[in-house]
Amino acid sequence: MSFKEIPVAECGINPFTDLTKYCLVTAGNKEKCNPMLVTWGGFGIMWRKPVATVYIRQTRYTKIILDSQDYFTLSFLPESYKKQESYMGSHSGRDGDKFEGSGLHPAFIGDTATGVEEADLIFVCKKIYTHEMKEEFYTNHEVYEAWNSGNHANNNHSIYMGEIVKVLKKE
Repeated sequence: MSFKEIPVAECGINPFTDLTKYCLVTAGNKEKCNPMLVTWGGFGIMWRKPVATVYIRQTRYTKIILDSQDYFTLSFLPESYKKQESYMGSHSGRDGDKFEGSGLHPAFIGDTATGVEEADLIFVCKKIYTHEMKEEFYTNHEVYEAWNSGNHANNNHSIYMGEIVKVLKKE
């Protein structure tokens, strides 16, 4: 399959509903990459640039790769791939190749990024900001406790904000 580049303004994404559906964030390139299911994030404008933001827990294998790279992608797949996307969220890349295990395929974007071949839409993002969401920065402690206690204790999310440098639409 092939993709064509389109303007960000023509992507058709609804920032309030589309990231609550399934989306795969992929960190890495041809040498090493790992996709992960994300359902928390957003789109907007920061420093006069179109941006995408995702939140990834400290213990995720994708975070290790993302921290060492300048780019990440967000891939939006048709609803028919929900089972494969769920696999990406319930298995770790530490234990094996998640592309192989899910039946999905990497889409290498130059030498700097990897998306998912089966996607209808891929956002290529260049990291411009990241920060761990530490307890002392929460203004509502109940929110922190709700999402960072029990089996998620000591496993905060980090914010990854990336400038959307390219949008690819399946032809």
